[in-house]
Amino acid sequence: MANPLRSRLRILLTVFLSAIAVGLATAASALAFSEQYGFYEIGNNGYVHSAGAHTFILNFGAGSNGGRLACQLFNGTINEVAHGNGSCAVSYGGGQFVWARVYNESGVSETVGGEAET
Repeated sequence: MANPLRSRLRILLTVFLSAIAVGLATAASALAFSEQYGFYEIGNNGYVHSAGAHTFILNFGAGSNGGRLACQLFNGTINEVAHGNGSCAVSYGGGQFVWARVYNESGVSETVGGEAET
């Protein structure tokens, strides 16, 4: 015969732990930040950049004509760069405030934009 008190405690514990898990997941997603920038035409060797520095860990860039791009996360000491044709992505895991940029290296004018995420 099952102990009704023990069964109730198990149910209560399960509900309590589920509520904590949902709360932690909600708090983590609330702390995330994403910024889109650029999405206008720039010339060769020009760039678009984030409005400010943040604790970005990812930076994605894309261009309108599939040309060569460079994605960058940087500050005075950090300089992470990745290149790609038509798009690029770079990551940084150090937790310092960094700027996000996407450079047009295609040789022609191109509409370029980016998105950086914490």
